[in-house]
Amino acid sequence: MNFRFKLFFSILVIGLINPAIIQADILLAESLMSPQEEDSGQEILSQVQRYYARGQYSKAILLLNKLLQKPQQIEPVTVHSNLAEIYRHIGQYSGAIAHWKAAIESIPTQNDRLEKPQLVVLSKLKVDLARAYIHLGQASLAIPLLQESLDLAKQAQKPEIENAAQRALGNAYKIAGEYDRAIIAYTNSLKKTQNPETTTRILNGLVDVYQLRSKQYLTEARGADLEGNSDVSTQYAQLAKTDRAKAKEYAKRAVQVSKNLTSLATVRALLNLSHLSSKQETNANFEGILSILDSLPASRSKVYLLINLAELEKQKAIEVLSKAVETATTLTDKRALSFALGDLGNAYEKEGSLEQALLWTQKAQIAAQQVFAADSLYQWQWQAGRLYQRIGAEDAARDAYREAIASVQSIRNDLLNAEKQLQLDFRSQVEPIYREFLGLLLESGNKAQIQEALATADLLQLSQLQSLFGDDCLEIKPNLQGYKALTLTDTVIIRSIILEDKTYLILRLPDGTVKSYPVRIKAKQLQMQIENWRYSLEDLSSERYLSLSQSLYNLLIRPLAKDLAAYSRIVFINDGRLRNVPMAALHNGQRFLIEKYAISYSLGLNSVSKLEIKRDNLKTLAFGLTIGINGFPALANVRQEIDDIAKHVGGRQFLNREFTQENFQRQLEKGYPIVHLATHARFGGSTDSAFIQAFDREISLTKLSAILSGLQHPIELLVLSACQTAAGNDRSVLGLAGIAARARVNTVVGSLWAVNDAQTVSLIEDFYKSLSKESLNESFALRSAQLEQISQPLGHPGIWSSFIVIGQ
Repeated sequence: MNFRFKLFFSILVIGLINPAIIQADILLAESLMSPQEEDSGQEILSQVQRYYARGQYSKAILLLNKLLQKPQQIEPVTVHSNLAEIYRHIGQYSGAIAHWKAAIESIPTQNDRLEKPQLVVLSKLKVDLARAYIHLGQASLAIPLLQESLDLAKQAQKPEIENAAQRALGNAYKIAGEYDRAIIAYTNSLKKTQNPETTTRILNGLVDVYQLRSKQYLTEARGADLEGNSDVSTQYAQLAKTDRAKAKEYAKRAVQVSKNLTSLATVRALLNLSHLSSKQETNANFEGILSILDSLPASRSKVYLLINLAELEKQKAIEVLSKAVETATTLTDKRALSFALGDLGNAYEKEGSLEQALLWTQKAQIAAQQVFAADSLYQWQWQAGRLYQRIGAEDAARDAYREAIASVQSIRNDLLNAEKQLQLDFRSQVEPIYREFLGLLLESGNKAQIQEALATADLLQLSQLQSLFGDDCLEIKPNLQGYKALTLTDTVIIRSIILEDKTYLILRLPDGTVKSYPVRIKAKQLQMQIENWRYSLEDLSSERYLSLSQSLYNLLIRPLAKDLAAYSRIVFINDGRLRNVPMAALHNGQRFLIEKYAISYSLGLNSVSKLEIKRDNLKTLAFGLTIGINGFPALANVRQEIDDIAKHVGGRQFLNREFTQENFQRQLEKGYPIVHLATHARFGGSTDSAFIQAFDREISLTKLSAILSGLQHPIELLVLSACQTAAGNDRSVLGLAGIAARARVNTVVGSLWAVNDAQTVSLIEDFYKSLSKESLNESFALRSAQLEQISQPLGHPGIWSSFIVIGQ
């Protein structure tokens, strides 16, 4: 099954069944059954089985709820187990979980001891409950249950239940992203399995794990490459290659083991091997896979496997997806039907049959709406938006995009509460919706739609941060009615929105006036110029940067120059790679942008910080490293830097061995408005790989954010004087800015690239000297320090422009 379906089939809307609904079922059952009926529990249970076999699930549920009122006839554990299985079968997993929990609680004990029969039942029920949590992506709840089940099964001497628990544990570790443990669990289960069907399922699980770990290694390789660490990049790339080879090896084994079977596991094995094989091998497998699926009875899994098969042979996609639609219709499974219909619409879209594509897409939306499947619905609303736009129905297209974004927002919390590996892949699956909608809004030039674009860009930025940090700690509601006028009359805001074929610069004046300036340059071309400029700025030995500084100024600032003339400060809310370059170093042919304006950066999110701290309390807590550690060179001038800070603003300083994570956290709790860290730091890749270097360990961005968020007295200014962000990673500065937003830090000052610490000392001293003057806030204080550097004989922007001010 491909990643998209593993993801969305695994995360269902929960909360559909609750005790109140179950009680209502009981009342309805009693109203349907006459008081004179004296059917035995076994007779009622037989009737339940007949209803279940005919697909009359609501009637089966009503009868089982009646049985719950007759515990003397049928043990509650049996009734709850049957109810759980029905709810699982119809996809209502919260109901299944409620009944499996009730079944576990109803197991009788004798003097708090379980006899062997109870041990067996309890261990099996815990596996069933854990599997439900796994299906919802909640591995953290499943894993302890499975570990308990393993212990119980060992006590009961039931190796078959042990084996089932090990397989489920492999699945749980897989979705939790703990791939090494998943491999161990699957391997342990494989050793004890003789049944070909079960063996095939385990081998299929191993294929998934090795492919997922291979993707993880490739992500790390790309991150290391963007940071210029070619050795680490090569190492991860080789690990990815090895894991992909392992995945193919297990896929071949699965196909071999299941060659005499006709089952869904066989199909899954063949599909896995096809995805890992050459195009020629894939074509050879197609007819065989389709033949097996045709012979199998209708089931939800069959629908998803047919959808997956359609991806292998694009020319036969419509034929295969039509079979998927037919199968889902037979099952009356609206959720599976929505995916089959939507993909059929997509197949017609690719064929150019737009009317047919729109017809099937609309049917997919209806099916998803009928079962409240927002995680399916948003895809078909997005698809409808694209189709309406292609046929020129722009009003309908905008409505469809709005609905798609609303659906995405409705499931964000559920996705963020799932295990990290099951969280929605924001960049590939969601971000394009926002950007396509932004293009549609901005193309019109309509003022109301420009305001809506700003609110949508806020949502995009917020969702990027939530995706980056893997949680929903940022609770900021965008103002869909437009921005309020700024209270800072000397300040303008420039927001960039980078789209595939052009970039928009949106200027917001203090009185709330908004103007849009389209820049006709393709995103890839702009990205290339930005990266070249960044690298040339870091080269202190040449002035190659100047022509690019002027070129980008002409592109990004000159169109707005007249509107900017009356103001003294610019706040940039930048998009993509523009976040990673210093706008201060743009040059108009006569002077740098910083020579005319104080400059700061913001996430937007409907607020721009005033970037001011209380002048009566500039007490600073400073930590630094002067010695080389963890492969980083020594920072011999850090001591001087910290002494200079103390001279201007006072406070306490801790160096080298005193800079441990524990001491850092302990000192922060004492409450300092300014925290200064003079140490190596990297912001690139993921939040787990981004860190600041303490003496005893790396403090990850996630950990740093957690430490700062837990403070009773939030920090007003955080300064990172030796950090560096990955030039090619457009989320590096986003992570740095995210600290401010998540931890309520008013302002962060950091560097985009590492600067010689001897050159940093005077800049930092001038910054704090200016900051101590009552009339200057952070952005103006940094500007003052940068102007001092520009006036020096060696005032190369590679030294002074790397430092930026980031507010909320």
